Amino acid sequence: MASSSSSRIGHRRPRLADEQEQPLAHVPRREGKAELEEEETRDWAALPVDTLLAVLRRLDGVDILVGAGHVCRPWRRATREEPELWRRVHMHRRAGLAYDVDLQSAARAAVMRSASRCEAFLALDCAGARPGFDDDFFLFLADAAPKLKSLRLISCNRVFPRMINQTITKFSLLEELELSLYHRGSIDYCLIGVSDTCPLLIRLQLNHDRFYYRRSGVFMGGDCECKCMALPWMRKLRSLQLFANSIHNKELAAILDGCRQLEYLDIRHCFNVSMNDEMRDRCARVKTVRQPEDSMEDYDLRYDSPVTDCIYYSGVMYPD
Repeated sequence: MASSSSSRIGHRRPRLADEQEQPLAHVPRREGKAELEEEETRDWAALPVDTLLAVLRRLDGVDILVGAGHVCRPWRRATREEPELWRRVHMHRRAGLAYDVDLQSAARAAVMRSASRCEAFLALDCAGARPGFDDDFFLFLADAAPKLKSLRLISCNRVFPRMINQTITKFSLLEELELSLYHRGSIDYCLIGVSDTCPLLIRLQLNHDRFYYRRSGVFMGGDCECKCMALPWMRKLRSLQLFANSIHNKELAAILDGCRQLEYLDIRHCFNVSMNDEMRDRCARVKTVRQPEDSMEDYDLRYDSPVTDCIYYSGVMYPD
């Protein structure tokens, strides 16, 4: 053992005569677990109301009602007593949300908490909800949100066109309307009288999930079609999206002639429209035009490839 010790000593670098002995490096003291927990503890219940509302606005309505609103008393009080938080109500059945969450009841609570100040309502991917939005809810919405400026309904297929029409026509301040992935009935029926009752409407989206080519000689005048007969009378429209719609050049020409303030037109997957020289000339005054064959890279909703041949049975188109 002695020889081994002397061997290790012999390999040490000798310190020079004029070399000062270096002080030991300072090693920071490791904080104990209790000290770390004390430093990281935050009193989230004591957040200023403005800061708390800024945090809550980053969540959609469902997350607030089933989650954040139950954190503590101050958070619960803010979600119930601050109408400004509910000016925009988004009901979204996203992935991970329990299937038995009642979105209709959640939406009623959210709109009621707005104290008639709700300006925007979005229902997204609610077709499979149990229960889903029904006619009674939209009767309630029409009365409880008189200041509504934006109404967007995506995949809300439990509501009949008659009720959608009655609801829309009560919102005289409406500026934005979307009826997308709707298969319950005629979109044209939903829009009856809207040009008169909603004179401020400037943005309209009527999108299907896919385009169906029509077999020649087969009757295809089904309920789910949209000939957009009401659109030419919406004189103040500036933005119009008609994805996978069945319109032809004649209907599109009428829209362009009636909606002289149009700045954005999206007719992607509207393959009945022929972009010939005449149609290109009509579209030339519109600042942005997305043509039937244009890229779908920036399209937000789900969609399927066009069906090249189909047969029409009882209001539904089926691939042949």
